[in-house]
Amino acid sequence: MSLEVPDRDQEKLQKLKENLDWLDSNCKSFEKDYKNQYVAVKDKRFLDNDTNLDRLVKRLKLRDYNDSIAIDFIYN
Repeated sequence: MSLEVPDRDQEKLQKLKENLDWLDSNCKSFEKDYKNQYVAVKDKRFLDNDTNLDRLVKRLKLRDYNDSIAIDFIYN
């Protein structure tokens, strides 16, 4: 049994994957400035960062970023 994913959801998942890949490929540059912080990326661009995930998510919602945002924690 296979699940069908609507086209718009497939597009969002593809964008999310691209953002995660971009974040991963640029991890070294983020490590310099954002150690032990959460980093948010959209459209292969840095959006925001914070040491607290809840604060970061709240700020992103306030800015109306609700589409395929990748968030990752940057370790030291």
